[in-house]
Amino acid sequence: MPDLANSRVIVTGGSAGLGLAMVEALAERGADVTAIARNDTKFGAARDAGARTIAGDATDAELINRIVADIDPDVLILNAGARAPIAEIDQQDWAGFSAVWNTDVKATLIGVQAALRTPMRPGARAPIMSSGAAMVMSHPAIDPSNLSMSGGYIGAKRMIWFMAHQANAVSRGRKLAISFQVLVPSQLIAGTELGRSVAATCAQVEGLGVDEYVLKRYDSHLLPSQIGRQVAELLAEPRYETGVAYGFRDSVDIMPLDQ
Repeated sequence: MPDLANSRVIVTGGSAGLGLAMVEALAERGADVTAIARNDTKFGAARDAGARTIAGDATDAELINRIVADIDPDVLILNAGARAPIAEIDQQDWAGFSAVWNTDVKATLIGVQAALRTPMRPGARAPIMSSGAAMVMSHPAIDPSNLSMSGGYIGAKRMIWFMAHQANAVSRGRKLAISFQVLVPSQLIAGTELGRSVAATCAQVEGLGVDEYVLKRYDSHLLPSQIGRQVAELLAEPRYETGVAYGFRDSVDIMPLDQ
């Protein structure tokens, strides 16, 4: 596998979950990684992997603009996100319903704007973490009723996908040669804190244990470590440079979704 030596990479939300898995995999492949997250006390594993760390909020435009300008990254991974409340729609208040919009979507907007306005160098890439839930209204294999407790999550993750297309249009129009790509885990990942909480709530509704629920729904577990390895592969392999969206599923090669 090609390595990523001398590549400067920023990962928002890089202290835990999928962000940490990407930090570890990228550092292992030789990348110079900077992890950003709000809580400085949770950076232990990222630092152990060799990453630099910056405590800060990915929705802080001034901070993100400054970091992108100072580091001049080859890759900016926009991964920061909030924990989505899981409840029927009549049990959610607006604060909970809109939480993912006020974090994931806002942080994506700020990161995209920093990439375009700085701008990042020609050939730079900005992968953005979305979700398989974003396919619910466009893929007949996903029944919307299966995600009826997702509140504003599905719309937010779909919006993030669309924002990548908007950003690519600006990049092409200004001849910036910056590529915005969407990362789409296509299974619930119970190995993350967020995924575990979602799986636990859904499992309780069906009277199942968490692992039992995940296996019933997806037939297997998708691990954060696989996401990390495959994102590193996506960034290192030339054949993945041009697509807009790529999916990840347990024991399956990276799946082109949106070219």
